[in-house]
Amino acid sequence: MALSDARLLAQAAFVARRLVAEGLVKGASTADVRHALEAALTEDRDRERALDEEVKRLLEKNAAAIRGADVDYAEMFRKAKRMLAEKKKIPL
Repeated sequence: MALSDARLLAQAAFVARRLVAEGLVKGASTADVRHALEAALTEDRDRERALDEEVKRLLEKNAAAIRGADVDYAEMFRKAKRMLAEKKKIPL
């Protein structure tokens, strides 16, 4: 599930504070660590959103076959997403 902007920023700030406080990151300010985490989390979230859109397009294109097979849309979405993620080497 993709994070909202506010939640993403809050989690990046929390993790950055913990990393710096516990000495796991040396020589960097909390703000620098937070910015790096925000960038990584944003990129990951955007890749997942793009993957979701691709799965939706794929399922819409094959909607007739899916309806004819009497399959649950949510289950088909999860399977298609997992398959595309593996194919594109995107960790979920």
